[in-house]
Amino acid sequence: MTRLLLGLAAVALLSMPVLGQSPAPRPAFDAASIQVSTRPNPGMRGGILRGDRYELRNATMVDLIRTAYNVQPERVSAGPSWLEWNRWDIAALAPEGTPPARLQDMLKALLAERFKLVVREDTVTVTNIALKVAGSHKLREASAPGGCQAQGAPDASGVPLQTVTCKGESMKDFVELMARGLSAYFPNGQQVVDETGLSGLWDFEFKVHPRQALAQAGSNAIPLDKALAEIGLKLEPKEMKVPAIVVDSVTTEFTPNPPDLARRMPPLPSPTFEVADVKSSPPGSDAPRRMQLMPTGQVSGSNAPINRIIQLAWNLPSEQYLAGPKWLETNKYEVIARVYANAGPNANVQQDEDIARRMLQALIVERFQMKYHMEDRPMPAFNIRADNPKMAKGDPAKRTRCFEGASPGSAAAARPPQFGRQVTCQNISMAQFGTWLPSIAGGYTQVPAIDMTGLVGGYDFTLNFSPIGQVVGPRPDAAGAPNGAAVDPTGALSLLDAVRQQLGIRLEETKRPLPVMVIDSMNEKPTDN
Repeated sequence: MTRLLLGLAAVALLSMPVLGQSPAPRPAFDAASIQVSTRPNPGMRGGILRGDRYELRNATMVDLIRTAYNVQPERVSAGPSWLEWNRWDIAALAPEGTPPARLQDMLKALLAERFKLVVREDTVTVTNIALKVAGSHKLREASAPGGCQAQGAPDASGVPLQTVTCKGESMKDFVELMARGLSAYFPNGQQVVDETGLSGLWDFEFKVHPRQALAQAGSNAIPLDKALAEIGLKLEPKEMKVPAIVVDSVTTEFTPNPPDLARRMPPLPSPTFEVADVKSSPPGSDAPRRMQLMPTGQVSGSNAPINRIIQLAWNLPSEQYLAGPKWLETNKYEVIARVYANAGPNANVQQDEDIARRMLQALIVERFQMKYHMEDRPMPAFNIRADNPKMAKGDPAKRTRCFEGASPGSAAAARPPQFGRQVTCQNISMAQFGTWLPSIAGGYTQVPAIDMTGLVGGYDFTLNFSPIGQVVGPRPDAAGAPNGAAVDPTGALSLLDAVRQQLGIRLEETKRPLPVMVIDSMNEKPTDN
C-alpha cells in the first residue's frame, strides 16, 4: 500500500508544472523589419507569404490588428485616435509553407512585442442596417431555389441603371447579396440584417441607380431606398452589439529593428515576369488605348503610349511628372506579361500592385534600355487657406479617419447626395486633410496640399462634390482649379467650390517643387522578344 501511495505521489509530481517554469513561447517570425510608411495614399498591400517572406505594407494599426485577429475592421474598437491614420511597412521571415493561422499568431506576437499592443475580446455597439417590410410587400412566393442577377444598362438619359431580378431568393441571402453588390450604399463596412420576418423563397425585381450615378440622374434618380419601396421593403438603421477586439493600449514608437537585420534578412532581388511580350503597335491602329495591372499579376496593354506605361509602372501622379522626348506621347506598344508562363491555377498568385509595378519597371528598363533620374521641378499644387470655417470641432478621443459616404445613422446618410461624391472626415486636422486630399480628389489633384489655415486641432465634416468628369470648362477666376475644375452649367459642383461653400476653407492654386522622372536615354524600339 505504501508503495502504491508513493507511486501515485510520483506521478502527481511529474504531472504538476515545475515551479517557475515559463509558459511555452508564442510563435514568432525568424526576423522582422518595421518602417514608417512613406506612401502618399492609403491602402494596405501584401499579407501573403511568398517563399519565406511575409510583408504588410502601408498598413494602419487597424489593418495590422484585423489581419492578426482575422476580424472585420469595424470590429476593432477603442484605442488612440491615430489607429486608422499612421501607417507602417512590415517585412518578416517565416518558414515556407507556414499556415495562415500560424502567421496570424506570429503577427500577434510581433504587435505585442514591438508596438506593446494589449487587446481583449468584448462586444461593441455598431450601427448596421435592417431590411424590413414597409406595410404590405409585393414579393411573390416561389417554389424552387434560384438566385439574383443584376443587369446594367443606361436609362433614357444615358445614366447607368441596374435591373435586379431575383427568382427563388431567400431574404437571408438577399441581404448578403445587397451588401456586396450595392456596397456603395453601405459605407464603412455596414452589415445588412434581415428583419422582414419573411421565410421561404421569393420572386421580385427592381431597378436602382448605382450610388455614384445618383447626381448624374438628377430628379429621375432611383436610389436604393426608393427602389426597395416599390416592392414594399425598407432599410432602417439598427444598433447592434457585435463581438470585437478592444484595444486597451498600443504605441506608435515601435522598438528598433535588430542591428543584424540586414544580414538576417537581405533585400530581395528585383522581381521579374517569367514571360513577357513587348512590341510596337501596328501603325495607324485605332484600337482603344488600354494599360492595366490585373489581379493575377498579369500586365496587359494595347495601343498604349509609352508615357502611360511608364506612369503606371512608376505610379507617377500623371504624365506631367514625366519629362523626355516627344515620342513618349506618340509611340504606342502592345504589352503582355505574366508572373507564370502557365496560365493555370498557379497564375492567380494574388499579386499585389507593388510587386507587379516593380516587375513592369524592370521590364521597361531592360527592353527599352532606359536610363533616368528623378529631380524636383515646380509642379501644380494647392495650399489650404481659411476663409470662414464652417466645420465642427472633432472629438480628440475619436479616431482620425476619412471614408466614402456619410456617417451611419446621420441625416446625410438618410438621403442620397446631391452630387456624385460624398466623403466624411472625422477628427482630422487641416494638415492631415491636405495629406489625404489626393485620395479623395479623384483627378482634381494628385499631390498633397499644404495647410496654411492656422486652424488647430481636428474637425468633423461631410464633403459632397461632383466627379471631375462632370465638371468641364475653364474657370474665369484666377483662384480657380487646374485640370478644368469648373462649375458645369448643368449644376455640377467642383471639389474646389464644394470645399469653399461647405467647409469655409479654400484650395489656393500654387506651384511647388515635386519629384519628376526625367528620361536620360531610351530606345524607341524594344529589344526582340
